[in-house]
Amino acid sequence: MSKKAQQAASFQSDESAMPSLEVLAAQQGVVSVDDFDTLLGKPAPDDESLEEFSAMLREWRREGTVTDAER
Repeated sequence: MSKKAQQAASFQSDESAMPSLEVLAAQQGVVSVDDFDTLLGKPAPDDESLEEFSAMLREWRREGTVTDAER
């Protein structure tokens, strides 16, 4: 067995090296969500239209890109 394979096998067999998701969540203070709507958050403010948001998004995506004229 190669050295890498031995390391992988010993890592997999050592349960303390890889805690379960439940243990990790408890350590980090993660709580379960009972109501899906809480994940959605608050609605966007009404002061910005969908068209304005879409235009701003396109502008953000273009920032830092090089156009053919600049090459």
